[in-house]
Amino acid sequence: MQLSTIDRDNLSPELQERLAGFEINRDAYIALQKQYTEVVQENQRLTQEATRLETQASLTDASWNAMGKLGTIEQSKINEEIERSAQLRKDAQALRFTADARIPIQKNLVVQVAEARLKLVGVPGSINKELQQTLLSQALKQQGTLEILLELFTLSHAVALKSLGEHDVALSRCNSQYERQEKIKEITWITLGKKLEKLFDGAEKDILVPTLVTMPSAVPKEAVVDNTAALLKLKRTTAAS
Repeated sequence: MQLSTIDRDNLSPELQERLAGFEINRDAYIALQKQYTEVVQENQRLTQEATRLETQASLTDASWNAMGKLGTIEQSKINEEIERSAQLRKDAQALRFTADARIPIQKNLVVQVAEARLKLVGVPGSINKELQQTLLSQALKQQGTLEILLELFTLSHAVALKSLGEHDVALSRCNSQYERQEKIKEITWITLGKKLEKLFDGAEKDILVPTLVTMPSAVPKEAVVDNTAALLKLKRTTAAS
């Protein structure tokens, strides 16, 4: 059994349904993220262009002021520069008006993106947990697995029974025969676990845990919310700004 191989057709109908629902909500979320990013970038472009025009207007003002001080430049030329500066500022103002008019669109998308994200919060972990539980059950049912595990446990238990003297302190705290047997069983599993850990020699760190879905990353300037209370707070803040 390969952990990296997941046959979606073999998933339970319930898990397939949950997976399909997640993917629909995920795609809707990503589409809103894209729309939001485009709006933010366009608003930034408008503002930056307005700033550039205003800077150019200031440079033009300095130019015609310098011309006037020289006293040798025709007034018509100075007038042209004054008109050019005024037009630049007018164009910049128009861009800023456009950017301001688009702010409600951006605010609305901030909330929509947050609402779409909230529908996904916690779902990937739940779906992946169910998948991993299913794969674990399948692995335990593979032919020969039970026999091997029973053999390992039996041998480990036999070793533990012959090593009880090493655990006198822990066993002395048991108040009944039942507690004593449970403690011996615990010692058996711990001993077996240590044997497996030594056998793996760190190789388990290189094994990738299988997953079906992942949470999409947030985009720049996105308001990330992880619960209903945070979403309500965002709505209030956005409406008041």
